[in-house]
Amino acid sequence: TKKKINCICKKILLMKIAVVGMGYVGLSISVLISQKYSVFAHDIDSNKIDKIKKKISPIKDDEISNFLANKNLNLLVTADSKEAYLDADYVVIATPTNYDPKTNEFNTSSVIQAINDALSINEKICIIIKSTIPLGFTDSLRKKFNHENIYFSPEFLREGSALQDNLYPSRIIVGGETNVAKRFGEILLENS
Repeated sequence: TKKKINCICKKILLMKIAVVGMGYVGLSISVLISQKYSVFAHDIDSNKIDKIKKKISPIKDDEISNFLANKNLNLLVTADSKEAYLDADYVVIATPTNYDPKTNEFNTSSVIQAINDALSINEKICIIIKSTIPLGFTDSLRKKFNHENIYFSPEFLREGSALQDNLYPSRIIVGGETNVAKRFGEILLENS
């Protein structure tokens, strides 16, 4: 029985998950999942990276601050996209998508750039979008990148209590019925 438990633990840690964007959504997901899985948190902001490496939260969230300071997390923070994406099973994209009321559109360029970067390094990666995106966007991305494993998973978080909301979610939604989409939902659930 102990050998079986060790084997299960090794398989869990062998799964690599990259998370892009260390704002409320990305950092809370990184901290949540890194309790059981290897997480490579990726951001371009060197100040955020330095703080997280020092186990200091760059955002105001007491639970994230507590977990970073006191929990044994499998969390590596990097500005190197190759280090984050190479051999990753999933990439969670939590980059900003600002709404422009003048054009009545979301600026999704950071999401598109993250997908482009991830697929150029790891063409087998499963992409989970946590950023706010317009209706039909994932379907258009699947066609554009000729990649079926692109899914949307909305967040239901409050600023300042993002990790708390992830630890005790009211619902978990992953927009897909494939095994990899279901597996990502299970990953979120088992860390809650």
